[in-house]
Amino acid sequence: MLKNKLTKLSVLILILPIFLSGCISITSKNEISLGGFFLSNTQGDEWGHRTNVYVSNNEPRTFAGANITKIAFDPQDKAAIYLGTQNSGLFYSYNYGIGWVNALTYAGTINDIVVHPRNKCIVYVAAHNKIWKTEDCSRTWSDIYFEARPEQYVTSLNINHANPDIVYAGTSSGSFLRSLDKGNSWDVLWRFSNNVKEIIVQNHSDSNIIYAITQGKGVFRSSDGGEDWEDLMKLPVYKLENVTEDGRIFTAIKQDDEGLPFFKISGVKISVAADSDRSQPDALIYGNRIGMFRFMGNHWEQFNLLTPNKKETIYSVVVNPLDGDDIYYGTSKALYHTVDRGANWIIKELPTNRVAGELAFSPDNQFLYLGAYKISK
Repeated sequence: MLKNKLTKLSVLILILPIFLSGCISITSKNEISLGGFFLSNTQGDEWGHRTNVYVSNNEPRTFAGANITKIAFDPQDKAAIYLGTQNSGLFYSYNYGIGWVNALTYAGTINDIVVHPRNKCIVYVAAHNKIWKTEDCSRTWSDIYFEARPEQYVTSLNINHANPDIVYAGTSSGSFLRSLDKGNSWDVLWRFSNNVKEIIVQNHSDSNIIYAITQGKGVFRSSDGGEDWEDLMKLPVYKLENVTEDGRIFTAIKQDDEGLPFFKISGVKISVAADSDRSQPDALIYGNRIGMFRFMGNHWEQFNLLTPNKKETIYSVVVNPLDGDDIYYGTSKALYHTVDRGANWIIKELPTNRVAGELAFSPDNQFLYLGAYKISK
């Protein structure tokens, strides 16, 4: 249980030896500005703050002030976690975050991370304008792709679990890249003319189904491994009404301006968030400042939210991989949690005054993870 006494947090951080720090400390009000990595096994009611770093001289070191840009996992190891940060490199842990190792400190901001589904020692990282790869469990790294155009960055990565030789990458200029040989060579399959913020591959059902989440142009879907794409923003949007407690829909009202709810806000700096609904063969949850939507194959369903549309930015979304009705989304002020597909929402206090920039469930569904991020004003 995460029920250590609140008053002991500062003492724990200062005096516990780094290599023996197995306790989880609860954040208190006077530490509310902390960044870094948090976890909860109480559905977000209580949070532990795990940022201790292993160092050779055993001197205490943490990344409690870091902005977290990505949370990723090893599909073969439920206790392994990888974190991307803003300008502090990569952190990885093999023990649920009890201790961390820092790598790629010279690479700049980490935009994305993906771990090989069958070989845990192979990891790909998108950082600044390069893609980095390790084949020896992060001991050594080599850059396998370089974006030569000025002010262009590699923003997203993913891998085909059915054929892990196939790796995908997206760039800030909108290029969708594919490698068929483990990252040795790359081809541009598509140009979206907008930042590819995230690539989602439906590896749980069909690895040929790929979603490209762009920063300002919405969501695109490919069913042939990235060769051809469909603009999902043109599909009808249904507003869910009269939703029962168990999440069944009595009425779904089609909106007159189908597709348009996504385009009432424009600009490359708007925040978007998405996650695969792995309880379904092919479904997606997508959030932005307009609201939150579920893609269901040929249409969108708009959630009823507690946060007012266009006034509260959704920075992160996560769907329970075992239960598609169990969803969290994070804003700058709180976490919102539903277990009945949005019929009812529970408001959870954030463990920090930074935004919930990243949310994730641990692979064994034991923990909810949160990565804090400080938004520049």
